[in-house]
Amino acid sequence: MKFKFNQIWDSKWFYCLLALILAVALFAYVNMEDLNRNRNSGSNDTAITATTSRSLKVPLELKADTDKYFITGYPQHVTVEVEGSSSLVTVTANTLNFRVVADLSGLGVGTHTVTLKQQGLNKDLTYAIKPKTIKVTIQDRKSKRMPIQVKYNHDSLAPGYSAGDPTLSSETVDVTGGKGEINRVYQVVANVVMSRNTKTTIDQEVLLQALAEDGSTLNVVLSPATVHVRLPITLPSKKLPVTVKQSGTGIRGQSYSFKTSTDSVTVYGSSAVLKKLDSVTIPVDVSKLTQTTTQTVRLTDVVDGIVSSDPKTVKVTINMTTDAAAAAGETSSSAETSSSSSGSSND
Repeated sequence: MKFKFNQIWDSKWFYCLLALILAVALFAYVNMEDLNRNRNSGSNDTAITATTSRSLKVPLELKADTDKYFITGYPQHVTVEVEGSSSLVTVTANTLNFRVVADLSGLGVGTHTVTLKQQGLNKDLTYAIKPKTIKVTIQDRKSKRMPIQVKYNHDSLAPGYSAGDPTLSSETVDVTGGKGEINRVYQVVANVVMSRNTKTTIDQEVLLQALAEDGSTLNVVLSPATVHVRLPITLPSKKLPVTVKQSGTGIRGQSYSFKTSTDSVTVYGSSAVLKKLDSVTIPVDVSKLTQTTTQTVRLTDVVDGIVSSDPKTVKVTINMTTDAAAAAGETSSSAETSSSSSGSSND
């Protein structure tokens, strides 16, 4: 067997067969690599050459002399439909490396229809701008400075409360627009929003509005566009002296004196109510009193129109004393009555 094995190795047919097997294996390997490479290349080519479309929102640029003219009527953004290879559309959507322009150069005052154009879009992309045209109004530019008026609903204040003078982050505003619109500006207002029954000071950032005389809003540019408003809300007060007054009819033969340690009070209410008050008079009803006592009187119950007071109540001590003259009169009357009765008996 050893002899036969050596004979196979020494045979030239063995080497021919081995060479053939290796050649076939190498051929198969090479062809498999080419097949895989072609498949991958085909997939990549398909990805690159596939087409897609996107809708892109793009800011509109104006080519005009904005120092001389004020332009209205144009949209801030337009839509551009782009179509092309997926990779190119994706890059364009991510970078927005083009612009849409409305060329108004050479146009004067008036209303014009302008065709929109793109600049910088890749030539391999197809596109459509929506809208294709816009209508703009060109006016001579004008500016002026105006004071800011603060407005609010007085009915939103709680009863008795009043608003003081507002403090603004800017007292004036620059108004810019077409000459015709600027001439119509009657006032610039900051409308402060107040909730019902407001009792506290308001701090608020308020959007400014330019109004015509009829109250309509005008299309102008305001700088600043907003202001911070501080509107103090307070309850007016007034310090008044206190007096005590007897009310009702007491017991016959009794006199009454009143004493309180409160000489003055501070009352709160509307300015109209406080204007009418010079003092606080506290009425004390003695009709049901039978002895010296102390009463506590709530000021809001006895002073019309006030919302509150400090202190809220006043203590009044009522002293009862017998009237000597009245007592003497009663004694004399009793004696006369007794004497008359005795004389009648003797008769």
